[in-house]
Amino acid sequence: MAEPNIFKIEYRWYEGEHEECLLIKDVDIKEFEKDLLEAKHFADKLKGIKIKEGNYLGKGYNVECLPEFYAQIIWFLIEKKGYKECYLNENISYIIDDDANKKINITKSEEITKRSELKC
Repeated sequence: MAEPNIFKIEYRWYEGEHEECLLIKDVDIKEFEKDLLEAKHFADKLKGIKIKEGNYLGKGYNVECLPEFYAQIIWFLIEKKGYKECYLNENISYIIDDDANKKINITKSEEITKRSELKC
């Protein structure tokens, strides 16, 4: 069996709209690409079809634009192909190091954004 792999799927739409998803499964890249193409064909078949409550994503829209195609592809990979969605918090990292006494240390590094309004 293949080792778990994480795959990043994303889209960029006009006016800067962007979404991305990390999916994980014990498959190699070739199998993932085969599954991704199958998900694409699934989404292609939904073009212009009104999605009814309870079907697919059940959001009640016509599948006719990039964000909707993307959502259906992700849905297919998770629900029909067994991928799991995973998340990465890029603001936190754990650093493993040792000191002069060869003692192992673990340090958590966290970036925090603090916003405040500037007053005149």
